[in-house]
Amino acid sequence: MPQRLIASVLLGHYLSAFTALGIPLYLPRILADLAPDAPGWSIGVLFILPTLCTALAAPLWGHLADRHGCRLSLLRAHAGLCAGFLLAGFSPNLTVFVLALMIQGTFGGAMAASNAYLATQLKDGSLSRALNWTQYSARLAMISGPILLGLLTASGMGLELYRVLAWLPLLAFVLILPLPADAPRRQARTSDGDGDEWPDQLPNDLPRLLAVQFLFSFAMVVTFPYFVPYGEALGVGNDALIGLLYSLPHLVYLVALPWAQRQAANLLLPGLGLLALTNALQFWSDQPDLLFALRLLSGTGMLLGFVGLHRCLSQRSRNGSAGRLFGWYDSSGKWAGAAAGVTAGLVSQSCGIASPFLVAGLVAFAALVLARPLLIAPREITA
Repeated sequence: MPQRLIASVLLGHYLSAFTALGIPLYLPRILADLAPDAPGWSIGVLFILPTLCTALAAPLWGHLADRHGCRLSLLRAHAGLCAGFLLAGFSPNLTVFVLALMIQGTFGGAMAASNAYLATQLKDGSLSRALNWTQYSARLAMISGPILLGLLTASGMGLELYRVLAWLPLLAFVLILPLPADAPRRQARTSDGDGDEWPDQLPNDLPRLLAVQFLFSFAMVVTFPYFVPYGEALGVGNDALIGLLYSLPHLVYLVALPWAQRQAANLLLPGLGLLALTNALQFWSDQPDLLFALRLLSGTGMLLGFVGLHRCLSQRSRNGSAGRLFGWYDSSGKWAGAAAGVTAGLVSQSCGIASPFLVAGLVAFAALVLARPLLIAPREITA
């Protein structure tokens, strides 16, 4: 049953991630059909709107998941994404489209809901590996979504693409329905023989974990928005090659995850150090020939960072608080993504097109400084 359960959750998450991550790239084209008079800055606002809504709503959904069940919350996430995309596909004007994006972000959040549900079914090493594979499905969606949806937009599909994609989270909803429900947390105190404890409380070092997650996510995302002009400034004139260089860190995750999961030690600190170093080198380097190697090393740092953070996260997960733990964790990453997008625009205009890499290097180093105490697994969960 665990393997079937994990496979259903991962496939469902991939379908929803493919839906949510694949289409934002084509927002300019869709907006041009729906509201041709909309100002250019509205594209950026619409791009981050679902992310901001998820960041605001994730902690609340996590609290409700702990009270009423994480499986129910996962069903809500897939259904919410389906409803948001369906409304977007039938939007008669920009106002309804904006409402649809808000529904998508507020009632979606499949990543946090999937991880929280897995935390109620798996423990320790099994949970850590499952979290790595959830991130694997997200990376796979980030690569495959834009490519496959690009074929559909090239065939002339626009707003109706939302109606087609709405079927994918609906299929994910169907995949989750037969899975076993988890028991909501009990409000009573339990005893383990060594004294009283509250198993539904969050770990006392949660603020540090969230800070490291925020900085790690920020360091990755801040280099994304302006990577194409950065590559062009280095003399990489082929769009396909720039796209490959952009995707290389995600490809490293997809290829090397089985190796990383076999490592006994938590390699979070080396991962953050490698991420900091490679981003700094990408800022200082003006040699396009080095970019391929630096992107591979950056992907290795990203992989080790994810695997290390997931190990820390699984060590702190407890029945009764999984929803809140993963809700706050996902919210931290979403806020980081939104802040990184704004920061990338500001520093690129004022300090040069390569400056986001310097920012990423400094932020990753700050995460390295903060992360060391997380490698000591907490012996008890306290308020």
